[in-house]
Amino acid sequence: MKKSDISSVEEALEAVMLDCDALTSVPEDFITPEVCLAAVQKAGRALEHVPEALKTPEVCLAAIQENGMALEYVPEALKTPEFCLVAVKDNGKMLQYVPEALKTPELCLAAVQARGMALQYVPEELKTPDICLVAVQKISMALEYVPDKLKTPELCLAAVQDGGLALQYVPEELKAPELFLAAVQDSGWALKYVPEKFKTPELCLVAVLDSARALHHVPERLKTPELCLAAIRNDGEALSAVPAALNTAELRLAVARNKELS
Repeated sequence: MKKSDISSVEEALEAVMLDCDALTSVPEDFITPEVCLAAVQKAGRALEHVPEALKTPEVCLAAIQENGMALEYVPEALKTPEFCLVAVKDNGKMLQYVPEALKTPELCLAAVQARGMALQYVPEELKTPDICLVAVQKISMALEYVPDKLKTPELCLAAVQDGGLALQYVPEELKAPELFLAAVQDSGWALKYVPEKFKTPELCLVAVLDSARALHHVPERLKTPELCLAAIRNDGEALSAVPAALNTAELRLAVARNKELS
């Protein structure tokens, strides 16, 4: 739509109610509070295109109620605890646009309850064992943003059981065999983050049965014909990680059969 296509406030209203992006095509003379409100009610992200002078509390609230991500475009002076709470409950990652002075324990908790990865935007002094547990229970990879002093064996185990790749964020001093097993049972690729000295034949087998490509992270000394065959039967793509000496006709036949079945 071109600006020349809109010749009245009524036409502007009709346009933004059909397509929120149409606000960018409305001539300045027809961009009224009513038009802006209609646009953000249609899609909160349209607040990005509302002139600063027309970003009223009413328009901004309507925008974040429709889409919490609109908080990014709310003027700092209009960001209130109430506005921010509405936004982070809808999308926890909007905590990054909350002024530091408004980040309270309650607001931060609401954010991580909505989106675990919002923990990265929680001030260090507000990261408590409880809020970190909520974040990790929401998504295991939030373990990355848990201060090391708050990472306990129990928290780390809960994280890797839900998402094995969180093993990469477990401090060295907390890494233990039971943790490695839980991690590769969830995701064989987590074998990548297991220290070499803890990689056993049993652990590697669990890993390749879950994800054949984990064979790339199996030490050469543990790549036996049986292990390689188990990986290949799971996924022929693992053939590239098989040592040349073990690349037998039986393995290649297993790859061919996999392709026939896929």
